Amino acid sequence: MTRRGDQGGCRARGARIFGVVLATVLCLSIGVERTLAETQLVIDPTEVSEPPKPAAPAAKKPAQPDAARRRQRQRAEEEQRKRAKAEARALAAENEAAKLRAMEQARQADAASKDAATKAAARKAAAARVAAIRAAAAIATKARIAAEKDSAANEAALRDAAAKEAAAQETAAREAAAKEAAEREAAARELAAREAAAREANEREAVARGAAAKLAALKETAAKEARTSKAQPRFGTVFRDCADCPEVVWLPQGKFIMGEPSAAIGPRHVVRISYMLAVGRFEVTFAEWDACVAAGGCRRRPDDSGWGRGRQPVTNVSWADAQAYAAWLARRTGKHYRLLTEAEWEYAARAGSAARYWWGNDAGHGEANCYDCGSRWDGRQAAPVGTFSPNPFGLYDMHGNVFEWVEDCYHYGYQDAPSDGRAWTLDCAAATDTRMVRGGAWQGPAITTRSAARSTVAFNYYDNRIGFRIARTE
Repeated sequence: MTRRGDQGGCRARGARIFGVVLATVLCLSIGVERTLAETQLVIDPTEVSEPPKPAAPAAKKPAQPDAARRRQRQRAEEEQRKRAKAEARALAAENEAAKLRAMEQARQADAASKDAATKAAARKAAAARVAAIRAAAAIATKARIAAEKDSAANEAALRDAAAKEAAAQETAAREAAAKEAAEREAAARELAAREAAAREANEREAVARGAAAKLAALKETAAKEARTSKAQPRFGTVFRDCADCPEVVWLPQGKFIMGEPSAAIGPRHVVRISYMLAVGRFEVTFAEWDACVAAGGCRRRPDDSGWGRGRQPVTNVSWADAQAYAAWLARRTGKHYRLLTEAEWEYAARAGSAARYWWGNDAGHGEANCYDCGSRWDGRQAAPVGTFSPNPFGLYDMHGNVFEWVEDCYHYGYQDAPSDGRAWTLDCAAATDTRMVRGGAWQGPAITTRSAARSTVAFNYYDNRIGFRIARTE
């Protein structure tokens, strides 16, 4: 009920608004027509084209009686009333015509509105049909593209699978070829290693036979000398002159060729050791050095680099420090202790061998301590003395572990070098005193540990790669 009442009120209000609008339109139309009529009456081109003519003088009428004037006035009033009625009828006709025109215009407007709505609906329908057609076309296009993509994807997947299979086959073939090549290479390496091992074994055996023969000859010579002079010590005897003294070994007298054929600093020369020489079995240890410090013979207590003392070879000692130790040992024992000469050191290191090392020309594996010698200490630190096998003279660590100071000062080559084993100290410059070290060290490559390898260091320099061993003569 409420909703119908609202609809009726809205319709009544709409009718009233339409009536007001229609009346307004009619009034405006009448006002416009009236204004145009008045404008035509006021501004009429036929009237203003010529000036008005002067009116003829009216003839004097005779005075009329009052009844005639009344009739005349009545007629005038009647005419005026008629004119007013006529004007009212005309106005009513005009109003009716305006209403009709307004109704026609409203009808036309309503028809136009309906026509526009119909056209708009038709356009919407046409647009909907076009949109539906386009949507269907888009769906068909998407379906076609999806089908093409699926087909392309399937084709690509097939190609990819084929390529992967081909790649897998190729990889398998390469792996098989590489495996076969690796097996051939491993077999070749194994064969080469066996041949090298055989050559090395033969070389070692030859060196050992040569050394044994030389040692036998030296022993025989020493025995003969011992028979002729029983006071002479016997070759190979190990002894020490005091409880804190290093162990030394008597070496046989003999000769050797100093240097190497490939050395550019030559010339090689023969050196003869014709005197009794004892050499330390090991490099001087921290324990032996600390005994010198405790006795007041050595002033410095060198650092052990965190490797421990005891049986570790003493390091961080200069050439002057080593000289002080040898001097203290000589005072303590009354014997002639000193550093080895360069010739004595090479004679002791070779131990009758002419090869690069006392065991052969190859550094081997695990024979010494150097950067690439194959030991557990390689490139890390010095090893305790006596870790590796001794040479035929009974001397340990002649190759690697730590460099060893010798007596000689630096000379470039062997030109005019002594040939009797003495130290070469001629022309040593005190201001720039440079001394020789031999044997190589834990930090250097195997090539620097050869019997003939030489290195030079300033006499007052020290680090944890340099130590020494002592010699004793009669």
